[in-house]
Amino acid sequence: MRSARTIWLWVLAAPAVQAAGFGPPEGTLPFHPLTVAVPAGALSPLRSASLFREESNTGAGPTYYLGAGVAGSRLQIPDSPGATAWQVVPTADCVRLEPVPPALLHTPSVQAVLVQQNPLPMECAAAFEGSCTSRDDKLRITTTFEGRRRAARVGGGFFGTEGTIDTTFYTGLRTLSIEHLPSRLVLRMQERLNNSNGYSAPQTAIRYLPELQRLLLLGASEAQGMPLAQCVALPPR
Repeated sequence: MRSARTIWLWVLAAPAVQAAGFGPPEGTLPFHPLTVAVPAGALSPLRSASLFREESNTGAGPTYYLGAGVAGSRLQIPDSPGATAWQVVPTADCVRLEPVPPALLHTPSVQAVLVQQNPLPMECAAAFEGSCTSRDDKLRITTTFEGRRRAARVGGGFFGTEGTIDTTFYTGLRTLSIEHLPSRLVLRMQERLNNSNGYSAPQTAIRYLPELQRLLLLGASEAQGMPLAQCVALPPR
């Protein structure tokens, strides 16, 4: 049996240390709840979803898809068990997600949106604090922190027995702000930390679809431990 000291060090060092998570959004940028129907035993896009797009042959805007556990046509590997896919269909309010066969995302005309092509740079909402601007200069995403920081050395490695590493524990309030720069409307989410060295990094949960003027928040916030989905219909200007 491992000693209580070893277990405590492992808890401090392991990735299992969880932050509280960002709460539901609020602010002047209006948002709408997004319904996501996930079949029993299937993967949910609120945990991890890849973005795909299909260019139109008629000159219209692209069609966007979400895939959970779908490798797509670029990678010659099988899909994960329970793989699911949805088409993002614009509506008057925002969007709806229509289930489609995952095989659709393997067709040559449908391509995964790579990091270099993503409308949001990779660093958006990925670090503890920071700011980024979308590639079209329409959105600014900023993470700030107000509170106390405590430096400490904890056991490294899987069981906390492979030397020590430096880490920082936070007590306070993190705020994630998404600002639509042309209109100056802002959406905010807040995360409370209590002596925690873990924090939320919802970079892949924020999906910006500039041609549709839509912003999807796929599990970027949560309530009572359950991920939430919202859609923002951005102002036309």
